[in-house]
Amino acid sequence: MNLVRRRPSAPPEDSIAMRVVVALSVEVGVWAVVSHAPVGPATATAALVLAPFGYWVSYRRRYRSSLILKVALVVGLIVSTDLFLHGMRTVQTVDEARVPLATLFLWVQVLHAFDVPRRRDLAFSMVSSTTLMAAAAVLSLTTGFVGILALWAVLAGAWLWLSARPRPDQVTTPISVRRSATARTPTLAAVRSAGVAGLAAVVLASGVFLAMPRLPAVLGHRPPTPTSADVTNPGLPGAGSDGIVDFGTLGYPGFSSAMDLRARGRLSDQVVFRVRADQPSLWRAEAFDTYDGSVWTPSDARLASVSLDMDTGSFEVDGFGFAPTPVPPSLSDQLVQTFYIAQPQPNVLFAAARPQTIYFPSGGLRVDVDGSVRSPILLDEGMVYSVISQVPRIPQEVLATVPLPPATRHLERYLQLPAELPRRDRDLAARIVAGASGEEAAVLSVQSWLRRNTRYDLTVPREPPGVDAVDHFLFETRRGFCEHIASAMAVLLRAVGVPTRIVTGYGPGERNPLTGYWEVRQSDAHAWVEVYYPNAGWLPYDPTFGVPEATSVFGGLIGQEVVAAIERLVSHSVPQPLRQAVGVVVRAIGGAARVLRELWVVLAVTLAAGLVLTIGWRRRRRGRAARPPDDAGRAFEALVAALAAVGHARTPSQTPSELLDAVRADVWFRGEAEQQSAVVVRTFELARFAPPAARPDHEEGSRALAAAARVAELARDR
Repeated sequence: MNLVRRRPSAPPEDSIAMRVVVALSVEVGVWAVVSHAPVGPATATAALVLAPFGYWVSYRRRYRSSLILKVALVVGLIVSTDLFLHGMRTVQTVDEARVPLATLFLWVQVLHAFDVPRRRDLAFSMVSSTTLMAAAAVLSLTTGFVGILALWAVLAGAWLWLSARPRPDQVTTPISVRRSATARTPTLAAVRSAGVAGLAAVVLASGVFLAMPRLPAVLGHRPPTPTSADVTNPGLPGAGSDGIVDFGTLGYPGFSSAMDLRARGRLSDQVVFRVRADQPSLWRAEAFDTYDGSVWTPSDARLASVSLDMDTGSFEVDGFGFAPTPVPPSLSDQLVQTFYIAQPQPNVLFAAARPQTIYFPSGGLRVDVDGSVRSPILLDEGMVYSVISQVPRIPQEVLATVPLPPATRHLERYLQLPAELPRRDRDLAARIVAGASGEEAAVLSVQSWLRRNTRYDLTVPREPPGVDAVDHFLFETRRGFCEHIASAMAVLLRAVGVPTRIVTGYGPGERNPLTGYWEVRQSDAHAWVEVYYPNAGWLPYDPTFGVPEATSVFGGLIGQEVVAAIERLVSHSVPQPLRQAVGVVVRAIGGAARVLRELWVVLAVTLAAGLVLTIGWRRRRRGRAARPPDDAGRAFEALVAALAAVGHARTPSQTPSELLDAVRADVWFRGEAEQQSAVVVRTFELARFAPPAARPDHEEGSRALAAAARVAELARDR
């Protein structure tokens, strides 16, 4: 017969506190997923209600094993998996997989909540709540997730503290407890232990989060709201009595059929969309080529349909008419962008320059001759779409050799200037670019002159009627909006034969160091210029702020971005002397972060070795600092030495009573030696374990010393 030895099953967990902490941790994880993933309302409600109910049922049935319940849970798991696979059949992008995957996570967690009788099952629930938090972190677009993460970290710390405590069945109830005057109260010790566990959880979670690299964008979309194929801006106010459409708090007038330099107003700071992309860019919308002294408009209103690739479901932008000049792959970067619309936007797709492939939730996309993509629907709140752009990256030494382009019919409209433009504007342009050796030198000369001699000012008054807006800006105010600065650059370059057009869109925004997304606000609405280069095509120039550097920001430590964000905050709110001192500290922190990234393995090994040495040193110190023995202790030590001399050495695990029982089998020990030894053992045990009122006094300690001496004498005479 073969006997199989099975490992005994752990007893059920009776701790209500531990079950409550685990249930709350799971509920926080469920809420994090529900609030950040577009799961259905039925699934969200069921998960939030059934999970805590399942933990209550599991606690009530922790001592019972129900085959019917386990079969029901298996059936539920099979149904959840089938729903997940069914939902994945219609998924076309990675982004769309979020809904069925998040739904599967929730149902698995709910089913598991009904069968957690033991401590190891509760530990698995904590691990699964970590998975839920990770899924929610991936789906999160705002810093609001930090509050949910902090709450979960506190609960995780409480669970670490509770799970480190032994179960009641593993603890022996003492007969009596001796307290020293310096002993900490149990309440303070518990608070300290819980605090240390919570701090460890927060530090560990923060360290993992700060060291986590961000991933590049994915492709996705979501159903929208239909509208017409014309440019429609839902946030624009109506035209005034003078026919001018001013800024609205949620409407930039540059997103329309014209850009009027006479428009005034301020935009709000609300986030209009978030972008997941490997690098920042100017998010391009429309282009204008005709200037009449106040208003920019497009001269060619033709639109061509964007072809749909039936195999991939993507739109391929080929261009038409004056098609974009192709740039070799070695002189361009492919940039994948995913836009998450937070405020209603016009039916113009925002994207980095030269979009090639678009994943959009509606058909009917069109493109104009300047590469601007129109949608037949508004960009509604909650819409998600993706664009793959081929962003030019032309080295400066290459552009420096490009001469001015020859005048052709295709370029005439990009050199147009109003006949009423004052002569002094042309003369100023000639003086600025005098001596320029090529087109790029002329462009940089104009851009540098504007940065030195003009100021960005949102309080500048409207130009007088009948006055050329650019001329008024250059020779009267030299203050204005980004539209004035960009228009001045375009007019000056056109005056010397450089083809230029005005482009509107949004600036790159600010990258949120906690979410990794570029947060673009309404106030980031912007205007800049694009300059045409032979054999290179249209390249952007931003005379107001400068074109952002196209360097990747993914793959590094998020902690460095947090330091940078703190540095930006300090620079805007702290006086200059204090700012300099803080800047030194922040730069030192940044340098330390870089050192940690490069030497983290060595530092981890060093810290581990230091921790081991510290623990060993503290144990040795405690051994040396042990309390000196009293009379009862000295008597017991003398007894142990006497018994060892006659062959009855005490083992480390023996209690005094067990030592006494072990030597009673010796014939010599019976009689006086046994009686005297019993006196020593009883006195020692009372001194160590009896309540203070029952402990032996000095006289009894002296009798124990005398008894130990008598045993030693009998041992020597043996």
